[in-house]
Amino acid sequence: MASHDIEKDIGEPNDQASSKEGERPEIANIEDVERQKEQVESRLSRFTTEEEEAVIRKLDWHLMPLIFVLYSLSVLDRSNLGNAKIAGMSKDIDIAGNRYAWLGTIFYISYILFQWTQMGWKVFPPHRWVAFAVLFWGTVSSVQAACTSWEGLMVCRFLLAIPEAMYGPAVPLYLSYFYPRERLGLRVGIFLSGSALANAYGGALAYGISQAHGAIHPWRILFLVEGLPTIALAVVAYFWLPDSPSKARFLSERDREIAIELSLRQPGDRNSDKFQWKQAVGALLDYRSYIPPLIYFGCNVCFASLPLFVPTIISEMGAFTAIQSNGLSAPPYVLCFISIVTCAFISDRVGVRGPFVAGAGLVAAIGYILLATQKTVAVRYFGFFLATIIFTSVALVLSWVSNTHATDSKRAAGLAILATGGQCGPVLGTNIFPPNDAPFYRKGMWISCGACLLVFFLASLQSFLLWKENQRRDKKYGKQRDTTYIPVQDELGNDKYFRYVI
Repeated sequence: MASHDIEKDIGEPNDQASSKEGERPEIANIEDVERQKEQVESRLSRFTTEEEEAVIRKLDWHLMPLIFVLYSLSVLDRSNLGNAKIAGMSKDIDIAGNRYAWLGTIFYISYILFQWTQMGWKVFPPHRWVAFAVLFWGTVSSVQAACTSWEGLMVCRFLLAIPEAMYGPAVPLYLSYFYPRERLGLRVGIFLSGSALANAYGGALAYGISQAHGAIHPWRILFLVEGLPTIALAVVAYFWLPDSPSKARFLSERDREIAIELSLRQPGDRNSDKFQWKQAVGALLDYRSYIPPLIYFGCNVCFASLPLFVPTIISEMGAFTAIQSNGLSAPPYVLCFISIVTCAFISDRVGVRGPFVAGAGLVAAIGYILLATQKTVAVRYFGFFLATIIFTSVALVLSWVSNTHATDSKRAAGLAILATGGQCGPVLGTNIFPPNDAPFYRKGMWISCGACLLVFFLASLQSFLLWKENQRRDKKYGKQRDTTYIPVQDELGNDKYFRYVI
């Protein structure tokens, strides 16, 4: 059974229908509607819970490992400057003064400028889009090893951001093609946990490579070791990733039927493979699209600065060598990885996102307070363990935005708005730890603390606003909601049956 067969059973849209309040069009004969619902529900009843779970597991094992590894490598390639600096890059290339900070800043300027490219996941076949992006960033990352000047590194960092903007920000959109929204949070959490794990093994890898002595300097080896495997994975991505449940060759015919049904449980414009520009406009006109970018901004002040500056800050505590500092930058991210996966799992189970986003922001703020006020090495190092928990907010706010729009095209635009506004955070974050603030970097710690408290406040506010809107819709339209997932017909992507995840 193909997805268009399901859509035919559900019914065709009435182009003349009213779109007020996101209402779906009326179909002339109510008996036809009831008959169509019964047909779809009879198909749903043919699939047992055990069969659905088996298909979910197949999707997990086929999609998640590669998506996780690719994102992990993308984060590694953007954040390895901190490790490369400690591994000797500063001896070969002049990065004194603000030059080092500019290497981080130029990346995020480019990253912001090219956020619109993530909508290519909806415009082009995803497997081709991903393969091109991965090949692009793997090549640029490897070329960094050949740089002999600061100017050359600046060009590479600007170019590196383009394919990474094409890939990472819209992975939650891609996952929404396959999973119901009550299953999406954990998968997005696993995907985003790649950032924590990348910084963990990046520090450990840099520790090992820094002790190597050969014709090629360790920092150059670091860029090659982290860049060349990415190029190979571009080929894997092209042949491995399916474009949709109906094109998943690793599923049997019956499994594909179940996967299509699971896909249709995620609200979206599944009746069209084309990008719906009017629905994208609907995201621009929706006020609920604009608080998440501010949350993401606060998250990214820390998300961008921590990997770049943690090795340096640890090395200036006065208790560790430069090589030891690279190794010690890894353990806080191991705890962060556990936090992301655990919170994402619980978030899916209880069906809420906002409280976890806010809670992680509050914990991270406490970590930065310790880093800003304490001088004891052990206490300050413990502060890093708490500060990295802000990565949990990053993971959950992405899945939260995916749950805040009723169609794929509106969701893609919402994620683009999120990333465009949110990625301004790194422009600030990469400039708050100037060398003259060493060794305590209190100004940067307090700015980061304020950013985490901003996350706490805005996530609480967004949760309240979404809860109030759900209450309003329940009161106006009733708590009984459509269970057969009739495609949204409103041209702006609004839907009275849609309820927000708080």
